[in-house]
Amino acid sequence: MRLAFIGYGNMSSALIGGILSSNKFNPSDEIYIFHNKKNSDFNLEKCKFLESGTEVNGSFEIIFLCVKPQDIETAINENINIFRDDQTVISVAAGVTVGTIKKLLRNNSSVIRAMPNLCAVYNESITGICMEDESSSERKGIVEEIFRGIGHVRKIDENEMHDFTALFGSGPAYLIYFYEALLDCGKFKNISNEDKSMLIIHLLNSTSKMLFVTKDVKNLRHSISSKGGTTEAAIKLLEDKNFKEIIAEALEVAMKRSKDISK
Repeated sequence: MRLAFIGYGNMSSALIGGILSSNKFNPSDEIYIFHNKKNSDFNLEKCKFLESGTEVNGSFEIIFLCVKPQDIETAINENINIFRDDQTVISVAAGVTVGTIKKLLRNNSSVIRAMPNLCAVYNESITGICMEDESSSERKGIVEEIFRGIGHVRKIDENEMHDFTALFGSGPAYLIYFYEALLDCGKFKNISNEDKSMLIIHLLNSTSKMLFVTKDVKNLRHSISSKGGTTEAAIKLLEDKNFKEIIAEALEVAMKRSKDISK
């Protein structure tokens, strides 16, 4: 099987890494990577790096569009020579609909949308896949297997993609922002900023482990919040400041932006 990737950023690199490490990748399979990077001195086993727009012999069964939403039209037009009928084209561009991509391709390729997140670089992505197109069951199985190689996969409808993008696609940034907020507050005489950073990361990691095994999240939080204690006081302030409403509003803004991109 011949695969093509248009764009070579973090997401593309993570997906290719997942494919290469999969036991389903055959030595006869080929991966072509079309990019506009100024540094063209890439070297990755079983991969061929080409400047965007380079003509190649033969066709590709699956093509990944791994570019930013605002660059997707340019990326397709620059590489229009590699698109054929009966291919499966996978887009990871936020907000860009299947219909829009089909219009840009101007052929009978089937189009699949996927929304991974940057945790893919550690094979811990949460990926939403919309496969409502007429792709063959075999191709759909291959695509799903590729994304399982970089983490967890959920099949969703395209009308759910805006919500999925806002919560899970952007989700790592929200948690990192919360980490930054904790890092910026609290001064310690005997703890360096470097040690404080590591302690906060351990705090987030160990808390997530508790969340994995608990059946009652609210009860878990209450078990940490002693009556009249410091934790209860802090939580009350967050409630008074409508912390949950702020998070909900932030997600709404992200969803709106995803919808605006799709227009």
